[in-house]
Amino acid sequence: TGLGHKRPLFRLAHALVDADPKSAMSWYAVGCYYYTCQRFDLAQRHFCRATRLDPRSAECWIGFGCSFALCDENDQANACFRAAQRLYAGSHYPMLYMGMEHLRTNNIPLAGHFLNSARSMGRDDPLCCNELGVWAYRKKEWLDAINWFILALRIYVEHDVGGGKAWAEWDNDVKTNVRRENRIMEEEGRTSSFTGQFSRFDFGGDGMEKQSNYSNLSDRDCVEFCEEAFWEPTIFNLGQSYRKARRFHEASMCFEKCLALCPGNAMTYSALGFTRHLVGDLEVAIESYHQALSHKPDDPFASEMLNRSLYEALDDLGGPTSTAFLSTSTNDGSFGLPASPMTPINHSAMSIGSTMSSAKVQNSAHADNNGSIFTLGDSDVDMSTTL
Repeated sequence: TGLGHKRPLFRLAHALVDADPKSAMSWYAVGCYYYTCQRFDLAQRHFCRATRLDPRSAECWIGFGCSFALCDENDQANACFRAAQRLYAGSHYPMLYMGMEHLRTNNIPLAGHFLNSARSMGRDDPLCCNELGVWAYRKKEWLDAINWFILALRIYVEHDVGGGKAWAEWDNDVKTNVRRENRIMEEEGRTSSFTGQFSRFDFGGDGMEKQSNYSNLSDRDCVEFCEEAFWEPTIFNLGQSYRKARRFHEASMCFEKCLALCPGNAMTYSALGFTRHLVGDLEVAIESYHQALSHKPDDPFASEMLNRSLYEALDDLGGPTSTAFLSTSTNDGSFGLPASPMTPINHSAMSIGSTMSSAKVQNSAHADNNGSIFTLGDSDVDMSTTL
């Protein structure tokens, strides 16, 4: 469901219902399909049916709660998550979803309590780290947010890339080379005692050298090693946190990576343009704003910032009209740019299962320390939890 594969999920749900219409998991799959299609009323109906068929299914209760959350029914969502917690007391997921729901309703203290509890129970889950990053971002603790988002990506790289894809590619390359070497030696009449049979832990003494190599990766490497579009929201959140911390080079790198993973995202173009605008790179900023408007022509933030960047570029060329515009923009003539990076979090589209969370920043105006106010419409931090 988190990948948005609606058709395969539709076929799977139909096959499960045809095979066993009295199974809770069959109707859970149907609910997941409607959840993916954003038909949350129908998703609620089928999750409810699943919980009636199997009241002890924690997955069905979590799905039921997620569908309530996206309909802004906070009390029912928390009741479902509490039911899952009673049934699945050893799991961190019910605590995590309760924390996410409190984040969605802006109850920051309670959100921190549940998210930290979930983190203590599931330390290897990058979802917990991502949500704690959202929590730190909402508290305006930019450095803590950066650390949590980096940790989420690092856990993915170490466990999924380091333990799966990277190992498989390395293992296949080594075995291919060994077989080629053995064939050459046989043709020359020599024998080889090297069979090419490897255990995963033959190299590195205690078997953990490969894992420790990934733990030594830099923060930039953790971003670059993510090749799945599924991780684009976390990288986007990391870029926003870097920008808030005024680390503009790292922020630009994150946004460029987001565009590589998910091309054509107007929100990312706006964020990249604004970051380049802050460092005075007007050419790239104007180009990025144009790209954002080409994908979303009614984006008020990109329109406003494009106008400001064009007037600023005209002012650099000595144009007479730009001074009048700038004098009416802000009292200090800075357009509110230097200390008003974009604002945070609009909603957490909750996920069902152990997939990643994200969160897209709320449509709210936000004032930084220098009093400059900046609104981003629906374009800021993306931290929504996908199913």
